[in-house]
Amino acid sequence: MFDDFLLNKNFRVKEKTLCLPDKVEIKIFDFEPNNPDPEKPIIVFVAGWISLINGWKDVLSTLAPKYKILYVETREKRSAKFPNMKTIDLSIEQMSSDIDTLVDEMVPKSQPFYFAGSSMGATVILDYLAIKKRQPVNSFLVSPICDFPFPGWILFIIKFIPTILYTVIRPILKTYLSYFRLDMKNEPGQVKKYCGTIDAAEPVRLKANAYAIRNYSLWGKLSDIKSPVVIIGAKTDNLHGIDIMEKMVKIMPLSSLEMMESNKETHSAKVGEFIDLYISSH
Repeated sequence: MFDDFLLNKNFRVKEKTLCLPDKVEIKIFDFEPNNPDPEKPIIVFVAGWISLINGWKDVLSTLAPKYKILYVETREKRSAKFPNMKTIDLSIEQMSSDIDTLVDEMVPKSQPFYFAGSSMGATVILDYLAIKKRQPVNSFLVSPICDFPFPGWILFIIKFIPTILYTVIRPILKTYLSYFRLDMKNEPGQVKKYCGTIDAAEPVRLKANAYAIRNYSLWGKLSDIKSPVVIIGAKTDNLHGIDIMEKMVKIMPLSSLEMMESNKETHSAKVGEFIDLYISSH
């Protein structure tokens, strides 16, 4: 899929590595227009839990001809390199600190920037915004998550089932998502996408990450976020509840809610066009 981006003649893209203070190395895809304009802002894009870059192809291809984009593969993903897996922190707070390092090292202080992200990546961005580090002009967040209420049986699997049995557990996880958390009828593309990410996940860090985030909550931090935020939801997305997003918008003083028809639409060129229109009009 990365080769598809390389073939696009409207922008350039390079793979880079960011070495973090705890020696973890994460991958950054650096998109740049053919004729970059230093007056335009940078977009820092943080995708969701174990998500793959191909799920954002239409959004990235819409924005990359106009804006420099730093697409971040967070540390739970297979591309991250760890010096010692047993001592690595995979919490939301640590990923938020990773984003702080990225902004400090890769976004020039003289240049404005925006955040874009989805699902757990959006959660990481909101955690970052709450700790009042260098603030973006705005953030465009698709279906952010405030907490991770794993069912008891999943917590049992996380804690007690060895990762060597992941190939046995994987079909159970996909069945649970497909029939109990996702909308098979209206969102078959979303079901296929999430099942694909489960297939591609690295079992050891997937288990460690799930255990690290199991008690996390963003609710107590939302009122501390003073930066503008646009939350983008999907009417037919059962995994990320509309009522939760509406509640989030009521708590954050400078936030708004933009609704689209489906999860497929929130991953389409329409989101790229929405972000571009907002940036170009401000």
